[in-house]
Formats: sequence, structure tokens, C-alpha cells
Amino acid sequence: MKKILSILSVFTLALLAAVNVAAQSPAAGDWAVAMNTPGGVRNFTVALKVDGETLTGEIKENKTPLKGTAKGSDVQFGYTVNYNGNDLAITMTGKIEGDAIKGTVSFGGMAEDEWSAKRVGAAASSASSAAVDLTGAWDVEVQTDQGSGNPAFTFKQEGEKLTGSYKGLLGESALTGTVKGDKVEFSFKVSGQLEGTVTYTGTTDGKTMKGKVSLAGMGEGTFTGKKK
Repeated sequence: MKKILSILSVFTLALLAAVNVAAQSPAAGDWAVAMNTPGGVRNFTVALKVDGETLTGEIKENKTPLKGTAKGSDVQFGYTVNYNGNDLAITMTGKIEGDAIKGTVSFGGMAEDEWSAKRVGAAASSASSAAVDLTGAWDVEVQTDQGSGNPAFTFKQEGEKLTGSYKGLLGESALTGTVKGDKVEFSFKVSGQLEGTVTYTGTTDGKTMKGKVSLAGMGEGTFTGKKK
């Protein structure tokens, strides 16, 4: 009985390991490809699926099937096209680095060139972040159970990093925070009538913002803001 249980345990662990490899494969997903060809750059999107080390998928624009392998950050896949009435095997080999792939493409062994790809979701996220820039002076209105206020903020945004200053009823203070997509969060320390850290959390389109404010654990409120 112990031997059977041991075999079952090993089998279960191996199965879980295989599932984990598939789930964590960096190749899976949609990729926007730019491939250099003898006739110029060709742009298309591939949808990749990974099962163990087996890679399958398709070119989304024309549903051309493709298959290959994915081993860690190394990928290789191919498909067949009709070229002058003959089948031509296209083989793409590359290495994944984060949300990008770079590699070489072989045209039936007769010619080679370079190709690259970016993960579709990452490109959208990057574009969204780039569209938001909070740098500048802002007028803000805060509403709490104890009353309202109109603090002034000055922000400087560098990528996802946010720095700046606060000036209002609680005095003046330097602030730090982050901007990720349309999500913004920043905080600053105060002393005097209120001791601790004030934190603002909300959403923004780069010109306006709104959300919640935590007053150093002594109360909460809401805020809206507009860029000058």
C-alpha cells in the first residue's frame, strides 16, 4: 500500500509541475509581430497557446495555423504559405524578454531575416500610461464629515513615479506616489493639528482626478481635482 501511495504521490507532483509550467509560460498570449521579409516589413498578430513545451496557435488576421515549441524564454514556431504556387515553410525562432520577443525568421532555408514582437496587452497598457501625465499645478476639493477644503498640489510625473508638493489647511509638505494606467495614489506626512500620513487614492485621465482620501487614520473623505 505504501508503495502505491508513493507512486501516486510522484505522479501527482509530476502532473502539478506540468500544469505549473504551462500556466507560467511567458509565450502564451497575443503578440503583435513585425517581420522583415524580402518584400518589406510585414505586420500581423499571432495568438499562442502552450501545453508543456508544445506551442500551437494561429495568425489572427487569416487564421493560418502554426505550431512549434516553447522552452522557458526560447520559442520556435512555423507555418506554411503559398509562394508562386509552391508551399514555403516559414520558421520563426526567438527569445522572450519581458513583454517582447526578438529573433530570426527563415524563409524555407533560402533566406533569413529578423523579426520582433510585443505582447498586445502590454502595448495597450503602455499606451494608456503614456496618455496620462499629471505634471503641473492642480486645484483639489476635499469633502469630509468635518468639512471641506481646497488644497493646492503641484505634481511632477516621470513614468509611473510621482513627486510634488501639498499646500493647504494642514500646512505644506512634499509628496510621493505612483501613476499606473488611470490609477493614481500619493501621500505626504503632516504634523501639528494632525499627525501622520495623508493618502489620496483614485483615478485620473490626466486632466481631472477623483477618489478617496485617508486623513492619517483620523478620518476619511472624498476628493476631486482639476489640472490648471
